[in-house]
Amino acid sequence: MFNYFSELKKNFNIPDKFFDSYNIVNVGGNLVYIEGQKGLIALREDLVSFKLKNGVVEIKGSGLKLKDLTPDTVAVQGKIYKIEVF
Repeated sequence: MFNYFSELKKNFNIPDKFFDSYNIVNVGGNLVYIEGQKGLIALREDLVSFKLKNGVVEIKGSGLKLKDLTPDTVAVQGKIYKIEVF
């Protein structure tokens, strides 16, 4: 899977401290890309949640499904209504 933030760090010489925990990109309300996930908690059509280094991220919507999943990154596709980090 393409790692968006690694490419930013490499191409623009950005120090790692700016991306040390997690990163979330919401693309048009139809795709959420998360770096720094540490494990799946819940997977339903209306809710997907993941552990983060220091918390949890919940994605709420409809028709949600995992598009890509690696040990550190995930892409969730569907109609995204809300993203919360606790």
